[in-house]
Amino acid sequence: MQKNDDRTFGERIADTVASFAGSWKFIIIFSIILIIWIVFNSIESLKDYHFDPYPFILLNLVLSCIAAFQAPFIMMSQNRTEKKQDVAYREIFLELKELLELDIAHEEEVKTLERQIQNDVDLILSVQNKLLEMLKRKDSL
Repeated sequence: MQKNDDRTFGERIADTVASFAGSWKFIIIFSIILIIWIVFNSIESLKDYHFDPYPFILLNLVLSCIAAFQAPFIMMSQNRTEKKQDVAYREIFLELKELLELDIAHEEEVKTLERQIQNDVDLILSVQNKLLEMLKRKDSL
């Protein structure tokens, strides 16, 4: 159990049932029980001890009851998982949105700096051209 487990008692039960019912351990144990049930109630020499003879009506009832109880537990657990995923996806989306907005702001800063650099380069070229003209005039004198 988690230290900061904010699940209700029912949610914890649903998650426990869903995790066990969806495991290989459950499938193997349940398969063994079914095989034993069917074999025991099918062996002719144990006919006096059969509690559910063929066509295994009691077995069908038990399986139906298990399915009727298991399905809601599994669905509750899946719904909780989907809600957790939705919250996680929303958090990721908000983080990506913030990063994108930050990236756009940095891009604008870079464009502003590029314009400033270009203006400075233009100014330097202008001054350089004026100096060259002045040198040419001086040389021509």
